[in-house]
Amino acid sequence: MDTTGSRLGAMPLAAVYQLESTGAPPPDTTVMTQAGLARTIVLRHAPPDNVVFAEIAFDSAAFLASAGREIEVQVTPRPGAYGFTLHTSAGFSAARVTFAYPVHFFAPGGARTRYGSDLDVERALAIARLDGDTVTFLPSVRPATDHLSTIITQAGTYLVAVPR
Repeated sequence: MDTTGSRLGAMPLAAVYQLESTGAPPPDTTVMTQAGLARTIVLRHAPPDNVVFAEIAFDSAAFLASAGREIEVQVTPRPGAYGFTLHTSAGFSAARVTFAYPVHFFAPGGARTRYGSDLDVERALAIARLDGDTVTFLPSVRPATDHLSTIITQAGTYLVAVPR
């Protein structure tokens, strides 16, 4: 599987192009789950498309430190971009995040100029964690065409981007 992002490290937010999203954005989502149960949250673009935007998968061990408790998970998509902010009422060990962009992919004009084409932009994409004005790229893989996935270990803001 092709891995991207692992050698990019951290850089200022101003030094990246965020992957833009067209169409109706996914709504904010809040779910309750029981610690000890596997849970996958699927975010979809708003109607009429209902195309998958992202999935966040917690396995049954993700919230084990909170055994017996109900956990609240809030996901707020970033307007106009492939990204979201994740809040949880308890810490978790790991979750798999997968962004899907088969329909609403829109490479920023500057990225097209730098990389040469939408396809070359897509090949360079990686998922990054946003902390203030700094993005830290995470090892990202492509489990399927037009999908990008990584493992996260904490709540926060995550986005799909390429270096400028």
